[in-house]
Parts: sequence; structure tokens; C-alpha cells
Amino acid sequence: MSVTIVDYGAGNLRSVANAFYLAGADPVLASDPDEVADAERVVLPGVGAFDDCVSALHRQELWAAIKQHIDSGKLFLGICVGYQALFEKSEEF
Repeated sequence: MSVTIVDYGAGNLRSVANAFYLAGADPVLASDPDEVADAERVVLPGVGAFDDCVSALHRQELWAAIKQHIDSGKLFLGICVGYQALFEKSEEF
């Protein structure tokens, strides 16, 4: 089973990839919006501040791909700030 992990330049990519690997999955890191939109399963890991995460996703055109993936009904897992990024705003700062 392949799991696409969104690489937007931040986040705990290696620990998430290792966890999926140990669980028997085939983790794939992706920073290309088309790869993310077309993936069967997407994981958005997050570490750090809400604004930094959301800004990086928009700057790299990954946000639209994540939204397209979610809207298609495919599996999505947001971890920490990766889940919070789905909201319209944060009261973090």
C-alpha cells in the first residue's frame, strides 16, 4: 500500500515515513502538486506554526492539490499542524 507524504519543506517527514514503513506501507515523499492530487492516500505532517505551514503550502501550489484530493473523497490524514491547516484560520498568534 502506497502512502504519499506531502513534502512542503517542513514537518516531521522522516519519522512519519518510518512509521508507515514499519506498519507495512510504502511511503512516498511528494512535493509535486500533481502527485499529491492524484495519490490514493495523502498524509500532511506538520511541525511548527500554522501560518508558516499554510504559507508554504500555498507558495508551492500544494494547497490546491490537497484540497482537490480531499474533495475527491480519497483518504487523507493531517498530523498536528497538518490537520490544523485544513481550517480557515488559527488563533495561534
